[in-house]
Amino acid sequence: RSSDEHISHAYHLLRTRLKEEHAEMRFSAFQVVQELFTRSHQFRTLVISNFQEFLELTVGIDHEQPLPPPRDVAQKLRKAAIKSVQDWHEKYGEAYKKLSLGYHFLKQNKKVDFQDVHARTMAERRREEEKQKRLANIYKEKAKRAEKEMEEMSQEVADTLTEMENCFRLLMP
Repeated sequence: RSSDEHISHAYHLLRTRLKEEHAEMRFSAFQVVQELFTRSHQFRTLVISNFQEFLELTVGIDHEQPLPPPRDVAQKLRKAAIKSVQDWHEKYGEAYKKLSLGYHFLKQNKKVDFQDVHARTMAERRREEEKQKRLANIYKEKAKRAEKEMEEMSQEVADTLTEMENCFRLLMP
């Protein structure tokens, strides 16, 4: 708070950490961003100047670049970031046009339900649906293969049963 230069340096360090390919690193950096955002106008200005990138790195709004693993921490990061964006919008939305635009972008375009506990974006929902469809197709294929194998083996099983019956008849007339 004492120096714009220090604030700027902290912002650039945190931005670098937010780009890490590990959700825990991003989450830790986000927690610091969250604290500094509430304390410094200069820091808010810097975050909001690259707000789309900030949202991509914390909320995962880009379908092509989902949040990095581990998945549970990525979910935690997404929830915290969405809650913060909502809180920031309520507190500072009037003063920062880009913040207000980012909030409405998430709400309208990315269909983020700010009341949703899981706070899933449309891209995440689409990925989940695609995954479910792939799994359903895999299970159908496995079932078809098993059914085909059973049909192919049914004659062999019937022949084996006939042989066993004949053996028992020979042993016990």
